[in-house]
Amino acid sequence: MVKEVLKGPEVCRDPEKLVSYAIGVNIYKQGEDPPLKPKEEYPEWLFQLNLGPPKKLNEVDPDSREYWKRLRKEHMWRFNRLHKGKRF
Repeated sequence: MVKEVLKGPEVCRDPEKLVSYAIGVNIYKQGEDPPLKPKEEYPEWLFQLNLGPPKKLNEVDPDSREYWKRLRKEHMWRFNRLHKGKRF
């Protein structure tokens, strides 16, 4: 039995298309990527998203929901690491 080699998506190198279309957003086999709209048509919060690495726990406000979600996640990571080597 021969396995098929899966190919990744084609990389677009055309600068004109990269600037005017949302490349990779189309999930269908048929059709094209949607064109980008002017900045005014998008909501303001879209441009305020953090696209960098996640903030450290001490950089987040302790009264925010983000702080408590991050604290819970770090606790789960610590708990799982501690119990990973535990044997019966």
